[in-house]
Amino acid sequence: MKVVGFVGSPRKQGNTDVLVQQVLNGAALSGVEVEKFNLNEMNIMGCQGCNYCRAVEGCKLKDDMTKAYEALRSADGFVFGSPIYFFQFTGQMRLFIDRWFALLNPDFTPRIKEGKKAVIVGAQGAPEPEAFKSVYEEFSRILQMFGMDVKDTLIDVGHHAPGEVRENTVLMERAQSSGSRIFE
Repeated sequence: MKVVGFVGSPRKQGNTDVLVQQVLNGAALSGVEVEKFNLNEMNIMGCQGCNYCRAVEGCKLKDDMTKAYEALRSADGFVFGSPIYFFQFTGQMRLFIDRWFALLNPDFTPRIKEGKKAVIVGAQGAPEPEAFKSVYEEFSRILQMFGMDVKDTLIDVGHHAPGEVRENTVLMERAQSSGSRIFE
């Protein structure tokens, strides 16, 4: 079994990165192989809307998304993390998600195996946990369209400085537990 984390934050060791790693740590403690991608460090171009992927299984663009596609096809579970910037996921995460179009058949059924598990991780400066609930629900629907089972959504609230999430020991423990139980 393998769990792959995708971090949509530009901050290394930022709150999103720390939480994604904590979920991966939990998965690793349960004997699962883990891998993490920092989207900000990857060369991922925007979807060109060329519809190449409608006729051919794959994307015409040859960039680092090729590695992400392989991970999305082969892994059994995922941790998707993004902070909220201007009421939405970061541009890095949106760019990554837009390129998933190549993972859909022309009839919008997924080209990846259904039944994969997922944990959503978010971080927001706003102290109200429900402030961006719709963003996480929308992303959950996208994952469900790909046949993924969303096991948990973890949101850090009210922190701004990188790594402050570590102060929230309850959330850190919950993140590790989510990783260790992702396949239950």
